[in-house]
Amino acid sequence: MAASHAHLKHQLLLRERFRVATPMIAFIAIYTAMCAFNFGFDVGNFGGVQAMQPFARKFGQLDPKTGLYFLPSYLSSVMTATPFFGKLIGALACGPICERWGRRAALAVLACISVVGVTLQTGATTTAQFTIGRIVNFAMTGFCIIVVPVYQAECTPPQLRGLTTSVIQMMIIVGQLVASLINLGTKSIPSDASWRIPVGLQLVTPAVLLALWPLVPESPRWLLARNREDDAKRALRRLQSGRLSEGELERALQTLRESLKDTQKGPWREVFDRNNRLRTWIAVVAMVGQQITGQAFVSQYAAVFYQRNGFASQALLFTMVSNVTGLAGTVLAWTVVDGFGRRPILLIGGFFMGAFLYIVGIVSTIHHPSRDARNLLVAAISLFNMAYNMSWAPVSYIVLGEVTNTRVREKTSLLACSISIVVTFLTSFTMPYLLNPGYAGLGGKVGFVYGSLCFAMNVAAYLVVPEMKGRSLEEIDALFAAGVPLRRFRGAVLPEEAAAAATAASVSGCEDDEEKRRSEKKDVVIV
Repeated sequence: MAASHAHLKHQLLLRERFRVATPMIAFIAIYTAMCAFNFGFDVGNFGGVQAMQPFARKFGQLDPKTGLYFLPSYLSSVMTATPFFGKLIGALACGPICERWGRRAALAVLACISVVGVTLQTGATTTAQFTIGRIVNFAMTGFCIIVVPVYQAECTPPQLRGLTTSVIQMMIIVGQLVASLINLGTKSIPSDASWRIPVGLQLVTPAVLLALWPLVPESPRWLLARNREDDAKRALRRLQSGRLSEGELERALQTLRESLKDTQKGPWREVFDRNNRLRTWIAVVAMVGQQITGQAFVSQYAAVFYQRNGFASQALLFTMVSNVTGLAGTVLAWTVVDGFGRRPILLIGGFFMGAFLYIVGIVSTIHHPSRDARNLLVAAISLFNMAYNMSWAPVSYIVLGEVTNTRVREKTSLLACSISIVVTFLTSFTMPYLLNPGYAGLGGKVGFVYGSLCFAMNVAAYLVVPEMKGRSLEEIDALFAAGVPLRRFRGAVLPEEAAAAATAASVSGCEDDEEKRRSEKKDVVIV
């Protein structure tokens, strides 16, 4: 009964979950989400900038059929896809910095990287300089996808983890929306200022991050792992905003000490051993599904697609509308992800993503579509963006942060994110060749390709992604150690001892004890 009660207490209403948050935890959620803002701004910015005539005139060529300037397919592929190499480099570099100098150091480095990248883009006179600037700026994103989930997992109570992680995706789409609004406002400027202004405004976010950085606390777990107990106590006190008494604070620190005592970092081979192979596969499925289901078409190429399909004067407006619907989806996910759970949101959202892309494909098979049919195409793209930002976009990050084993958490996250980056590069690089005349020339019929991939990833998610809402990281470890069937995680009840340990650990947001997980294996009850 006590174990059941401990499990049920995680099922909090949204209002009650907010009560768990302290001002410092809220600040951390906002600060880390701002790290994602420039990524969204850059993606949304370039998606609109490449449709601006001054930019296309400077770097592209004239299309005699339409009388408009466009980037040739090869150049569009290079300028859109190669920045993801920077993201990969950033992800690879972030891990060692996080481990040696701490989470705060990685957050400072990513802000400085963004300043350099944006400066290069703003002053670009050649395609090479502009592309190098984007590569450097995307290295900041690589840092973000590694340090932010780890930092949040170590500082955020499990009841709030889905909520705070969803804020990351919300800030990405907010960045895209802000970029589309600025693009809409500057598109009529006949000079290079039309694109240099929105690109240069990206400097605002890293400047704010650097200004607020002194207020960011270090992870208590990282400090305690380096025997800096006084610093860890101060950091934990700041996280709890003074809500804990000295006794409660000491008990929380003792929980951290116990969790760290038997926890060592495992070698790379453990990522693929029989105990972790399934968890690694789940992480990869989540992150690949986020990128292979058509988001590149909507976020990076929609404006040019609209131009080529008779909406030249409204391309940036429609892009802005799509970003508004995406933001609505993100806000919806932000409010329900810890209530309805991960699996239902992934599966329902993925189904509608595939359905809306199929509508785009069907409309695009009509040789001379009516105005209503073309409006349906625009609506389907916008609704796809809403479904994506409600489901796969934020939930993939949540699954990644929850499913990985403590001993190999950083390595598993790095592997899954690296594979995701490679997939993103391939989809971004091939997209112009699939869309544009002179190559595959699919146009909107590319919706059939990515709609089918949406349905395929939905099947994969149904088969391998367990329901982990409201579970502490220790509880998730225990469920995997016990061999609980993936689709029965939701009803599994831990023994009283494990539930009590998880409750104590959730105070600091850090909960991992390998020995306890092993001892719990035989005691997990499935209802």
